[in-house]
Amino acid sequence: MFGGKKVRTRKGKEVTLLNPAQKGAKFAHELKFGCKVTNDGNAKVGKDNDIVTLDKTERAYRSGYLDARKDSANCYNYKKGKR
Repeated sequence: MFGGKKVRTRKGKEVTLLNPAQKGAKFAHELKFGCKVTNDGNAKVGKDNDIVTLDKTERAYRSGYLDARKDSANCYNYKKGKR
């Protein structure tokens, strides 16, 4: 769903790595729907097989990450003379 690169760890486990743009898309998706997702785009489930929701601290972290990316992009565009 978010793309990413699949790699195999030393122990043989396959994991998906996201670049910063894909991580931002994942965080925006999580904030929109209020639940955690894996890097592959599947919903995370807890011990009782219920979907794991975001708490207040996790929402704040994701929101701050997206705000920082936006601020950085605005600064870059200003320095390049773009509007």
